[in-house]
Amino acid sequence: MAQRVETARTQPAVAARADAQENPLVTWLEARRKYLVSAVVVVALLGLGAWFLVESGRRKEAFAAQALARARAAMDRGDLPQASSEFQRVAQTFRGTDAAMEATLALNQVRMMSGQNELAVTDLKRFIAINPPPYYLSGAESHLGNALENLGKPLEAAAAYLKAAEVAKEDYRKVDALLAAARAYRTAGKEKEAIETLRRIVKDFKDTPGGTEAQVRLAEMTKGRL
Repeated sequence: MAQRVETARTQPAVAARADAQENPLVTWLEARRKYLVSAVVVVALLGLGAWFLVESGRRKEAFAAQALARARAAMDRGDLPQASSEFQRVAQTFRGTDAAMEATLALNQVRMMSGQNELAVTDLKRFIAINPPPYYLSGAESHLGNALENLGKPLEAAAAYLKAAEVAKEDYRKVDALLAAARAYRTAGKEKEAIETLRRIVKDFKDTPGGTEAQVRLAEMTKGRL
């Protein structure tokens, strides 16, 4: 009797093994169970790591934006030493963020306002060398042109302004940079280059506010011959 009960108990297990042997998919899964579990764990860890990176980046940008706002507030109050210190801290602490790049431009603007044009030129050239996104690259070239003008180097300034216009994506920024280049050329005594630059604005950006300004300047320089 006991033997018959034991036989009855083992029959389902034997049948299950038989089914597994008959089903190739089950057999394949059983053989690779360890690897499949490992793969699931790896995927989960990768997903967690990606989430952590995204969340860390988001928090870094948020903290950087707050620090940038404090620096701008100091600049608006006219506290240039404090603004310079705050902008420099943002640029160094949150390197790689949009706020850090904005802080770099603002820092060098403060330096120019404080008469530190040579320092601004050095830092802006270093920033330009890392090839930041076009918006910041154009701004840096424009700031560089401004600092060079302040140092009495109008030809170098004109070259920087032209680069700013070249990389700018927005028409108004292109026009502003070209107007500055024309001004720098004129300061350097390069009337021909100044006129050519103004004519370029009139040709390509006639319907913009800057285009109107270019027409006025061009009429003044050419005695009405646009």
